[in-house]
Amino acid sequence: MARVEMELRNLNREYIMNYLREAGGEDVSELRVVGNDWTAWLEEMEPAVIITMRVRRDMLIIESQHQETLDRVHTFMRQKTMRGGG
Repeated sequence: MARVEMELRNLNREYIMNYLREAGGEDVSELRVVGNDWTAWLEEMEPAVIITMRVRRDMLIIESQHQETLDRVHTFMRQKTMRGGG
């Protein structure tokens, strides 16, 4: 089983789940999606503390039996969750 983990900070969970559906997944629970030969889910992490601000963190975990499938979904999610500086 191939697996990748992505730490996501301060992203709306609803957006993340929508992105996973765009990648071809279907909801199986509130924070779990299953696609053709892949599964992804969110796990809540302890918030990051930046000076006095707390920032929500989630771990997005994607698994697949095939590396090509995992790479495709991972690349799609990296592009969707990438934030530009400014």
